[in-house]
Amino acid sequence: MQGWEIRLDTRDVDLARAQVARSYCPHALAPTRGAFRARHAEAGSADVGVFSLSYGEGAVRVRPEPFGDFVLLSRPLAGTLAVRGRAGECRAVPGRTVALDPHTAHDLDFGPGSRLLTIKLPTTLVARAGAASGRAGDVRTGPATDPRPWDAIMRLLLADVVPQGLLDTPFGASVAQLAAVAALDSFGAAPAPERRRAAAADVVRRACDYVDAHAGDGIGLLDIADAAGVAPRTLQDHFRDRLGTSPTAHLRRVRLERARADLLAGTGRPSSRLRRAGDSATSGASPRSTAVRSAAHPPTTCGAADDPVSGDGRCSGLL
Repeated sequence: MQGWEIRLDTRDVDLARAQVARSYCPHALAPTRGAFRARHAEAGSADVGVFSLSYGEGAVRVRPEPFGDFVLLSRPLAGTLAVRGRAGECRAVPGRTVALDPHTAHDLDFGPGSRLLTIKLPTTLVARAGAASGRAGDVRTGPATDPRPWDAIMRLLLADVVPQGLLDTPFGASVAQLAAVAALDSFGAAPAPERRRAAAADVVRRACDYVDAHAGDGIGLLDIADAAGVAPRTLQDHFRDRLGTSPTAHLRRVRLERARADLLAGTGRPSSRLRRAGDSATSGASPRSTAVRSAAHPPTTCGAADDPVSGDGRCSGLL
């Protein structure tokens, strides 16, 4: 799997428990029926973790301690996941994501042949996204109230960001902030009305000035919205209305323009500078993947062949 690091492939229950705990937290692990084989792969950074986990053809019960400093958003790629907590029980199936809050001691039942894709976000990042949006920064355990924002993030991660190894670049920090906002949009409380109003032109100007000054840093949507003095969703709406793009697409374009200017001036290295800017082009890839994307037209569509989540869909407005 391109972009993934295989962490575990074992039939030893104790070894599986210890190794998986390094990515998540201490937990009880008990096969309940069928053949056990733990497989675990990981891709991520300090801001966002992406994991693939399965326990073979049998069924397994997992009882983790409360996470405390992170939230999980899990989606079966095969089989089912039953989640029990303070609010009752819910069941996730392929194509449906369930969130796990950081405070509950959940009981998790992996159905036979279950294979789980999980995103891990720090609670500090989610709380910051909530503060920027004027709402509680809490992800509740259960299914999405509106799955569309989170589904778009999943497609973006799996079709582009993880395969191209972009999570450990400044662009990865931007994706992590987008993921925190999407997690609240899909699994959090409803946002409060906008607390501050400002002319759209002034908001966009402040945002663009901030991007111009800090494009070389690991900034993202939350940073830009804070500098502009509005909620992230409001900023996205203003950019779409005024410029026909998104704040993160504008940031990526500025980074690419500067990287290419450095190359023309002979002061930069193509692969490292374009990769830091978020461009997926690499010198050793196929002709299709090495075509450098136009800075004025960032990609907005995730191809079905690269998308194990839903096969077809758009990431418009995210990049």
